[in-house]
Amino acid sequence: MSAPRTVVSEITAELLLEVFDLPVSFHRCLIPITGGVTAALMLSQAISTTQTLEPAVGGWFARSQEEWSEETGLSRWEQETARRALRNAGFLEERRVGMPAKLWFRARPEAIWDALQTHAAPVGR
Repeated sequence: MSAPRTVVSEITAELLLEVFDLPVSFHRCLIPITGGVTAALMLSQAISTTQTLEPAVGGWFARSQEEWSEETGLSRWEQETARRALRNAGFLEERRVGMPAKLWFRARPEAIWDALQTHAAPVGR
């Protein structure tokens, strides 16, 4: 004899809550200007991180490949492709600092805003 449906559902729900970690969210409006979900996700994470920084750091933050992976779920190759797209579009700056070198990032809000406005403008404007 099987367990009543409600007990199984409760157990399943509890297991799912244990397995699932925090959801990863991003700004969907960035997809058209970045060229895809992966780059939009990475840029959203960079913007979110930037909002927590002290003004004195000038928008720069360090992030390792492992940290990007932990925060976004993106693989090394997905990160590299997204970073290339974001650099080429002028949405993200990078620099290597220190010994051993750490990779530092800075979102470029003006470039992002300009691209969003251009994308939102009706044709013929």
